[in-house]
Amino acid sequence: MKGTVLGFDVQTGEGVILNDQDVRYAFSKMNWRDTLAPMKGQRVDFEPWGTMANNVFLDIQAGQFASLPAADMSFTDAVRSCFRRATDFQGRSRRKEYWYFRIVEICWTILVSLISDDLKHSGSVIAGLLNLLLILPCLYMFVVDLSVSVRRLHDTGRSGWWMLLYFTVIGMIPVWIMMCFDTDYRINKWGYPAKQP
Repeated sequence: MKGTVLGFDVQTGEGVILNDQDVRYAFSKMNWRDTLAPMKGQRVDFEPWGTMANNVFLDIQAGQFASLPAADMSFTDAVRSCFRRATDFQGRSRRKEYWYFRIVEICWTILVSLISDDLKHSGSVIAGLLNLLLILPCLYMFVVDLSVSVRRLHDTGRSGWWMLLYFTVIGMIPVWIMMCFDTDYRINKWGYPAKQP
């Protein structure tokens, strides 16, 4: 049965759906079967069970893809998205996010290498401490890189565990090839496609 979410209270975890015949059905967070959170106005597909709605999913035919990112994403938007989602290992990311972040990471690595070499040659204690301080942003960049890589694999329909191949010398090549694949436009267990078809 199809309907529209009239409202959802995050505090109680309960909401109301109005079906196409103007009958109201209550639902709880436990009945919600989608990765996106319930919001007012969403079109849903559900199974009626008395006055309750069970197994509530977003209705894809109703244009739910409209909330997905547009096909054109600027360089800064893609990089900002990577930093904003630094600890998100569950979602999906498109090719532009991954490859634009890869460019930033290469530039960052070159910059850190130049600074580190200069600090090593100065030989002072302060230079040594500054060199140690460079480790923190490098660790942060590593986490961001790992998360966007896992999300990129999710967007192609693959598990993030494929990233373990990246840490072997020969495994880098298949992982890079996987990162080149286009978005899998089907909904998978990691959510909706990262871009519109």
